[in-house]
Amino acid sequence: MKSLLMNQTMDLNRRFTIQNEAGHVTHEVTGQLLQMQKNWQLVQEEAEIGRVTKQTFSMLPHILVEVDGRVVATIQKTGFLMFADYRIDSRDLQIDINWATMTFSVTYQGNKIGQGKRRWVRFGKQYELTLLDEASETLFLSVVLGLDRAKADKTVATLFSDNWSGGKK
Repeated sequence: MKSLLMNQTMDLNRRFTIQNEAGHVTHEVTGQLLQMQKNWQLVQEEAEIGRVTKQTFSMLPHILVEVDGRVVATIQKTGFLMFADYRIDSRDLQIDINWATMTFSVTYQGNKIGQGKRRWVRFGKQYELTLLDEASETLFLSVVLGLDRAKADKTVATLFSDNWSGGKK
């Protein structure tokens, strides 16, 4: 069992780190802010080991979660605006998530590989992660990045779906 902390701060370069329980940086996440198709790379020792890609040119946006160059899960948006939700499709993964509190657990081929929860901090976001199967670390962290991206999109959609006409909210 291994404890990790994903610490995202407001950074224009879209870079943040993942640290172990001793506070040492184990992974870096990089992304591009001003690209049409959004990508986030999970990097360890200067090599890309995972990628999350938000496909924007489709009927409903979806997020691809890749490990070692192959798609392991897709997170598909269903519905529009305030009725939007996400469906997670994967052959080997099962993800149990509470979107409101962002607590989740990830199961791979019937074995629970990790769990996590979002902590509320003043500037940015933090995820407390517990890795139960160290052999599945890259898979687990890539899935967490995909869930975070979907949650960020869901939050933005909810903000813009409020009815501001007639002074009612």
